Amino acid sequence: MTVDLLTHALVGLLPVCCFLAALVLMDSYKLVDVRWIVATIAMGSLVGGGVSYFAHNPARDMASVSFSDYTRYFSPFIEEALKGLIIVVLLYRNRIGFLVDAAIFGFAVGAGFALIENLYFLQALQDSPIGVWIVRGFGTAIMHGGTTAILSVSYRALIREESRSGIVAFLPGFLVASIIHSIFNHFFLSPINNAIAILITLPILMAIVYRQSERAVSK
Repeated sequence: MTVDLLTHALVGLLPVCCFLAALVLMDSYKLVDVRWIVATIAMGSLVGGGVSYFAHNPARDMASVSFSDYTRYFSPFIEEALKGLIIVVLLYRNRIGFLVDAAIFGFAVGAGFALIENLYFLQALQDSPIGVWIVRGFGTAIMHGGTTAILSVSYRALIREESRSGIVAFLPGFLVASIIHSIFNHFFLSPINNAIAILITLPILMAIVYRQSERAVSK
C-alpha cells in the first residue's frame, strides 16, 4: 500500500512540477527568484486550493445544482478567480515584470493548487488504480497550471495599457481560463484522452496567448 501510495503521489504530482521547472529553465534572463516561485506555489496551495475547499460546499448549496453541473459551470470560475487573485497581488507587489515572468508565476500558482488538490485526493482515493493518477497528473494538474499561466500572461499584457482598468484587464484571461477549465470538466472525451488533449492543446494555447500579448505590449 505504501509503495502504491508513493507511486500515485509521484505520477499525480511530478508532471506539473517538471513542466514548471521547464518554464523556469526556458527563462534565459533568470529574473524570477526561485524563492518567490516556491512562495507562489505555497500561495497557490493555501489560497487557491485551501480556500476553494471550504468555498465549494456553501457555493454549491447556494447554486442548488447537481454535483456534475456544479463542477462544470460553477467551480471552474471560483477556482480560476481564487488563483487569479494571487496573480493580482503579485502584479501589484511588482513581482511580475515581463510576460515570461507572468507565465512562470501563473503556472506556479496552478501547480500549487494542483498539489494540494492531488494530496487531498491521495487520501480520499487511496485504492484507486494508477490510471486515475495518470489523468490527474498529466491532465488535471497541467490544466490548472496552464489556465492560470494564460490568465497571468493576458492580465500582465493588458494592465500595461493605461486606458485599461484592473478589472477590464483581468476579465479576458479569467474568462478564457475558466472556459478551458469548464470544458475540461465536461469530459467530452475519455479521461485518458482528456489528459492527452490537455497536454497537446494547452502549450499551444499558452504560446498563442503569449505571442498575442507580446504584440499588444509592443504596439
